[in-house]
Amino acid sequence: MATKRHVPKFHRATPEVRREALVDATLRCLKQYGHEGVSVRRISAAAGVSIGLINHHFPSKSGLIAETYETLALSLLDSIRRQAENKTVSPRDRLSNFFRASFAPEILDPQLFNVWLVFWSMVAHSAEMRAVHSSTYGKYRAVLESLLGQLVDSGAAPPFRPRPAAIALSALLDGFWVELSLSPTVFKPREAIALCEDWVNALCQGGFPRLLAAPRAAKADAAPKRR
Repeated sequence: MATKRHVPKFHRATPEVRREALVDATLRCLKQYGHEGVSVRRISAAAGVSIGLINHHFPSKSGLIAETYETLALSLLDSIRRQAENKTVSPRDRLSNFFRASFAPEILDPQLFNVWLVFWSMVAHSAEMRAVHSSTYGKYRAVLESLLGQLVDSGAAPPFRPRPAAIALSALLDGFWVELSLSPTVFKPREAIALCEDWVNALCQGGFPRLLAAPRAAKADAAPKRR
């Protein structure tokens, strides 16, 4: 009696799963090859699919890179935010948690920095990348605005304008991150964290007059003067 040959069952992946797999493969290629990783051939090989499948799920190569950019940016932001938004500690300590999370070893991974360089180089030439950059930076700034605003609400800082304060602190954080990624022997993450702490302490002490909220206009007399 002939035995039946086992035929493996194949499961068709959903479009969402396919897209996630392609984004993951793109990220791996960018980490390993840098700018050379922006190749549909490399990405399809890493994902184990045909080039045609990439074209099926994404309208263009830049569309795939843009989704990878957004996925990575939001994933890292969510990780930092979750560590910072601890409601059991003071608003000032939440900012300290944010700083420590921002300079964690996984954030300072040299391969990860190479990926960001690829993304930034494409922002000027791709409308899709510019849109992602604007959106993700806005969300990052919103988290900082919220954390800084909580200082005012708690009475730890005088009223100040949260948007420019968040922009200034973001620039400080980004600058330290770039320097640590390019020259890790020049200074240590703990030094970057300490300087960010000093910046916030100065903000709480009113050390940045241009960031302070404009005083409310004095109220007019209750009744206008009569001639």
